[in-house]
Parts: sequence; C-alpha cells; structure tokens
Amino acid sequence: MKERVKLSGDPAYTYAVGRVRARERRLLTTRALTEAAEAKGFEAALEALREGGYEKTAPSAAGVEELIARQSVELDRFLSESAPDEKLVAHLRLEADYANLKAALVGRLGGKRPSFTEGWSLPADRLASLAEGGEPDGLPEPFGALARELLEEWDKNADPFLLQQDVDRALFTRLGESARELKLPFLAAYQRLEIDLVNLVALARCLAAPEPGELAPAAFIPGGGLDVARLEGFARAGDRAGAAAYVGRTPYADFVPAVEAATETLGDLTAREAAKKLDFLRQARHAPFGPEPVIAYYLAKKNEFRLVRFVLTCKLAGVPPETITARLWGA
Repeated sequence: MKERVKLSGDPAYTYAVGRVRARERRLLTTRALTEAAEAKGFEAALEALREGGYEKTAPSAAGVEELIARQSVELDRFLSESAPDEKLVAHLRLEADYANLKAALVGRLGGKRPSFTEGWSLPADRLASLAEGGEPDGLPEPFGALARELLEEWDKNADPFLLQQDVDRALFTRLGESARELKLPFLAAYQRLEIDLVNLVALARCLAAPEPGELAPAAFIPGGGLDVARLEGFARAGDRAGAAAYVGRTPYADFVPAVEAATETLGDLTAREAAKKLDFLRQARHAPFGPEPVIAYYLAKKNEFRLVRFVLTCKLAGVPPETITARLWGA
C-alpha cells in the first residue's frame, strides 16, 4: 500500500496546475508502454511512444539519449516557467545535479566518456573536465568538496557501487533539508519512497556480490521506511531467504523476486523503481490547487524517461518482447 499524504491546496499554483492538466494527457499510459515493450523492433516501439511526444531518432544508444535529452530540456523549461517558488525549482533540479556529478566521477574512474542529464545547474564544462581527470575546484560547493572527498575515498576503496551510494547519500541529505524548508509532506513522503527503493536495489546488489559482507556496511542510506539495520544484517550474512521474507511484509513485496534471485540486472530494477514512483505520484492528480500536481507531473515525466530508456535500450539489444514486458512490470 502506497503512502497517502495530505496535499497543501496552495492557490498560488492555480496557473501552474492549469498548465499541468493540459500536459498530463500526454503522459505515457501503461498501455502505451506495454505496446512499446511488445513491439517488433526499435522503430515500432518508438511509434507506440508517439502519444507521449517522443519523435523519431536514430536506432542507437546515442539516439535514445538524444531523444530523452530533448524531452528533458523542454520539461525543465516548463518547470521554470510554471512554478512560482524558486526554492521548489531548485529542489527538483538537485537530483539532476547529483546524477551528473555521479556520472562524471564514474566516467573518470572507469575511463569512459559519460553522458549528462539535461536540466542541471552545475557548469557543463567543469563536469566534463572532472570526467577527463581534472580537479573539482571549479564546481560550486558543496559539489566540489564532495567530489574531492569521494576521489580520496576511491584511493582506499575502489568500488563504483559504493561511490554511487555515497553520492546518493549526499543527495538525500540535501533533499531532506530542502523538503523540511519547503514544508511539503508530499515531497517528504516521495523522498522516503526513493530512499527505500535505493536501499532495495542496494540489497539486491549486495546479495548478488561474491562477498556481500564487504559492501554491506556502506551500502544503505537512512531516512526511508525500511529498517536499514535489518537490511544490512541480511546483506552481511548473505541471507536471501530472510531478506525476501522481510521485504515481502513491506509495501515492496513485488521486489521479492529480485531479492530471492539476486540476479536481476540494474536496468530491470530501475524500471521497477520508476513504475513504483509513478504509482505514488498519481495521487496528486486529484488536487485542484497547490504545488503537488506540478511536482508530480515533473517527477512522473522524469520517471517516464527512465522507462522509455529501458524499453528502447532493450529493443536495441534484441531482448524478446515478452521478457521486456515482464521486466517492466515485474510479471
């Protein structure tokens, strides 16, 4: 059962909510995403996504990223033009900033050229420089200090997964501070959901590792609804059965197969996470006023991008349609 929260009903958002209502109709439906998943090939999948405004693009990984980047730029412009509270806009952009910092660090340490999420506030040239081996001094704080700290930590424990968890931990700390300042229970509840989902992915990742106990101490992030101490205990012991039994008694029972098998790819879990978030965000559609419909639309679109990327990437890889559908909805 998803968490229900009281909505604010702030009349200052009347214009913004009106704009959201006009755009909500173009959010991809479950039917459209399923049709894309079941389509015979990349072009047919893209055609199924046209109702959401996804236009033709090259059948390649770069083409998929370009397609989503165009949508992301337009979404960020809509947010800037519609939301009257600059603090809320800054809050919603934080995730893109931390995602880009994460991409720059992982790209630098893995020797791969990263792609960055549109809608950032971090300087693009400084991110690219960091990815290519430059110093993080040109990044605004607290991003510069975080990058320096993580690069130093990498010298002691060169694990990409733990590095990404450290970035997420810093992100959720910032989001928590911002959500408290904005005094929006809807945002706070969404953040708890996000933390739980990050921890479930971490649990599956730990249990799939050859030595789960080595990752467990730094893998989990506090602040969600799940008991972090218990998750760490299951991970340390490599206890898949105990972890599955615990998760099965929570609102995340649909993640039990991933915990039991500990073999699902991170792409599969990303799709499952996005679907769970979209389910939570739907409750804001019935609010006549307030920031919640704007927040929900923005975040729903961001999660839609993840599902579209997942489906189209699977098409490029030749994954059978029935497998994509099962991975998408956890069937």
